[in-house]
Amino acid sequence: MKKEKKNDLVTATPQEVKKDELFEIKYMGRWQLAWRALKKHKLGLFSLWVLIILYLVAIFADFLAPNNPYDQRQDLSYAPPSKVHWTDEDGKLTAPYIYAWVLERDPETYRTFFTEGISLGSVVAIDKTTGEEKTFEQGKDGVLNIYVTTRTIRYALDADGNRANLGGPEYSTVQTVKLTELDMLKETVVTETSNRTTLGALAPSRFRELLRIGPPVKVVTERSLHRIFAQKENEIKDVVVEAISIVNEVIDVDGGDLELAREFLAELEISPNLVDVIQDPQVTDYVTKKYPIKFFTQSWEYKLLGFIPMKLHLVGTELPSKFLLFGSDMYGRDVFSRILFGSRVSMSIGLLAILITFSLGLSIGGAAGYFGGITDEILMRVTEILMSIPSFYLLISLRAVLPTSIPPHITYILIVLILSFIGWPGMSRVIRGMVLSYKETEFVQAAIAMGYPSGRVILRHIIPNTATYIIVSATLSIPGYILGEAGLSFLGLGITEPSASWGLMLSQAQNIKAMTEAPWLLIPGIFIFIVVMAFNLLGDALRDALDPRSLGF
Repeated sequence: MKKEKKNDLVTATPQEVKKDELFEIKYMGRWQLAWRALKKHKLGLFSLWVLIILYLVAIFADFLAPNNPYDQRQDLSYAPPSKVHWTDEDGKLTAPYIYAWVLERDPETYRTFFTEGISLGSVVAIDKTTGEEKTFEQGKDGVLNIYVTTRTIRYALDADGNRANLGGPEYSTVQTVKLTELDMLKETVVTETSNRTTLGALAPSRFRELLRIGPPVKVVTERSLHRIFAQKENEIKDVVVEAISIVNEVIDVDGGDLELAREFLAELEISPNLVDVIQDPQVTDYVTKKYPIKFFTQSWEYKLLGFIPMKLHLVGTELPSKFLLFGSDMYGRDVFSRILFGSRVSMSIGLLAILITFSLGLSIGGAAGYFGGITDEILMRVTEILMSIPSFYLLISLRAVLPTSIPPHITYILIVLILSFIGWPGMSRVIRGMVLSYKETEFVQAAIAMGYPSGRVILRHIIPNTATYIIVSATLSIPGYILGEAGLSFLGLGITEPSASWGLMLSQAQNIKAMTEAPWLLIPGIFIFIVVMAFNLLGDALRDALDPRSLGF
């Protein structure tokens, strides 16, 4: 009967509820009552769970990061977040997958942008030079990767249809074909441009053939499939692309054949069997390769918790694709992975700084308040001098006098010390005042009368009574240290490359290109806002929960 009445507060009378509360106040401990009060503060409790999750993310950042945060790829500079597909070509629901990003240039505005690209899982084509049908399929007959060489021709047309070539054919070797140009595998892709900006850039002095025709009215770009290559031996991508370039040059420029090209490769100490080729292909069938998003994948190596070698990651995709949940930065590094690693610096620096700050504040403030006299005068005057200097300018000055070329881990330690140095004076003054009041209490006087040493009286009888203030003040002070580190890193005086912190990552969003074309670089600022707000809300909740009036005293 009593259990039903306790769980059903709607039917319980005010007298019964008051009686239960008085029972809890009488028989529950101080910290149990504080936890009970904290649970009533929903926003503070939610902030506590947010901070717990973020600190767990920081601890297991290696496992959670889909990509190596230090891996740079210039071909993915300012790449947008990956588009996750949930349906196949027929519109049927399937496992999530992505396509690789390919850099493309707008023929009218000449601005670069990213588009989705598809690599070939297999291709069947007839070699027109020999009439032989060949099949390249990844994973079969020693085929590791499939490359294609494309041929691009640009020419101008006047109103009568007269043609003027704009330079010779251009050839490019790619592993990923743009999704918009997938038809190029079976037919020539034609793009016509009549933009005034493009036509105005056609100067007769640059393109002599324009003198043969009238004023151009359009520019035509034709892209077609030139050759198909299959990589058959393990080698780095740059060497494979160089081998393909040599084969194309020998066949197209020197008029040779594949055997002559292989002799050239051997002379350059490149395996002559590195690639196989379909010279004049007529594609009859092909299968595109998607990059499914896999969970618990094997990828780059790291050390879990700093000492356990592992390659297992929560999520990831196969190369050459790169799963970019929050896009990439100017160096082509995964922003999401760097945010995870940056959380280690941005969130731990506040805890370490507050630990040092409170150690100094408790020691100096406790000594000044307990001993008084000349000790109090000297310590408080030094404290007031430091407090009279604006903290922001003191922070910048202390960091500016230190060399900027020191290693990132040394920079991290120095920032912790600097933030602690400017934070302890205010803490010590408050602790001094509290020690002065507790020193005159009966239990402290009794301890002194019993001959206890001063250190024991301070540590065992006075400092524990300041625990409520210390906990609340520490929670409310940590956001200041986080913002201090972010401000230093944002100004280039904090954590340096290649390490990551949220402030350092946010500094990349200072230019107009990032603000207009890569807004995902501002995401680290959102995490700074979330953490600062969570600490502030938790601090307010702890202040209310530890208030003697909320505990029923």
